[in-house]
Amino acid sequence: MDGKTSFGNSVALSKTPFWREPSLQIHKKSKAQAKIKSDVDRASYHRASASDRGNSRYSTMEVAERGVSCKRKRDDSAISTAMAASFHSSPSSNGYEIVTFTRWLDGWSSSVIDSNNNNNIISSTNETNDILPLVDLRTYEEFDKTHLHTDDATPLIVNLPLETLLSGERSCELPPRHVEFAILVPSTYTDLFLSCNSQCSIHNLFLASKSSATQQSRKPWLVRQVILESEDLWNEEGILNYIKRNTDASYESKGNALSFRALPRLWKPDPLVSSGLLPLLKDWISKAEGNHQRIPCTVFDLGSGAGRDVCYLAEETKAFYHNSILQQHTKEQNKLHCNQFPLHFVGIDNHKGSARRCEPLWRNRRIDDITTSHLMNLNKLDLVSDCFTNTTFIDQATKSEKSQTAVLCIYAIRFLNRKLLSYIASSASSIENIDHESPSLYLPIGTIMAMSHFCKPTKTAEWNFDHPKVSNVLDRDELSTLFGNKSDGEKWSILKDDICQDGDHGRTLIQFIARKIA
Repeated sequence: MDGKTSFGNSVALSKTPFWREPSLQIHKKSKAQAKIKSDVDRASYHRASASDRGNSRYSTMEVAERGVSCKRKRDDSAISTAMAASFHSSPSSNGYEIVTFTRWLDGWSSSVIDSNNNNNIISSTNETNDILPLVDLRTYEEFDKTHLHTDDATPLIVNLPLETLLSGERSCELPPRHVEFAILVPSTYTDLFLSCNSQCSIHNLFLASKSSATQQSRKPWLVRQVILESEDLWNEEGILNYIKRNTDASYESKGNALSFRALPRLWKPDPLVSSGLLPLLKDWISKAEGNHQRIPCTVFDLGSGAGRDVCYLAEETKAFYHNSILQQHTKEQNKLHCNQFPLHFVGIDNHKGSARRCEPLWRNRRIDDITTSHLMNLNKLDLVSDCFTNTTFIDQATKSEKSQTAVLCIYAIRFLNRKLLSYIASSASSIENIDHESPSLYLPIGTIMAMSHFCKPTKTAEWNFDHPKVSNVLDRDELSTLFGNKSDGEKWSILKDDICQDGDHGRTLIQFIARKIA
């Protein structure tokens, strides 16, 4: 299940998203801020102490793997250049190499990792060098001031400030732990990072094999290249044409409502969301625009977790809507319609921490005006009915109530509640047909029901995986039987009923979509 700032804080240097489901560790923001201040103070101490001691170990760095000794100069630019020259062809014991921008743009060969020795690389798996996605750990202000940008959509750079990762605000936007990537270390952290100090927040976050919070073992992220920020870094001869500064005349305003587009992402939604639901919602938006529909319909994510599937659909449909409007109307006409997006997305979860994870993600990706997080026990069918038939929602931009017409789509990603599924499948299509003696649900004709969940590949197949338990796995024909039941008349038309495999362990998933017809 999906665990799931401004425009100027992520650069679309690639449209290719990566995988899914990174681990999420949430720390209190105050602790994260204190940790950052402690690290910066510690780095300052090392610089001052090195100057006093003259020949301290911070003045000369021994590179054990290469047998190279680099005379360390006082300025950060010399550090970056020397270390990049030393390491560019020999990864450290943590599996990464320190590189310049130019070396990063040369690409990286995907590698086989020694599972018995943390992140160590034992062999290359291909002959081609792919440019790794880059996580820029600098602050929003530093990123807006100077960053790389190209017009050909490659490679991928995402600004995730270190503070927001340590606090948990944006940690769900990191790539999963099996995806290789690079990081850009802020200049205030280069000393501490190079010292390999166990108290360095960046080392503890990305490279530690044990959680500092729980002391439990964990799999480190696959950081393969490290770029150390310095003044010289932004003056490398090979990248000057790619530098973008906010003093440029072409710098794009973060608040430009007419230029909305989905921000680059390091994670990937469930295939059902991207290839199944998104085309259906885009088609609906096109028809709604043609019919001049101005009151939003609602899309519900059952068991929304960290809200990344909601985020994906909201971003992509909002971008599609704005691009379509720009093609059909003049700039003045767009100003009249840009705030009348015809969909509203609601993430429902029973976990009290879900909203704390969802809302920062949605806010950072500029979709908080069309998304809502709702805490609910989905076993209580009367609450479900009230939620689905409620005629108002809170506009996150104005904090005022707005009306909505009806449910358009309900979907669940790796979330199984058989009682709720049966309730949805047996729903009435008109209020007059509702049985008021028991909890009954009204869903209008045209409502889409979609589900992606672990499922046996055939009717006679066994489930040979420890997780999830077989009791939480669907039978192959369970959904088609439930939504294809014609005992009281045909209510649903099945649009999709396919089996695929997850990207982690080869477990089979069902990709199911049905539309209400009666």
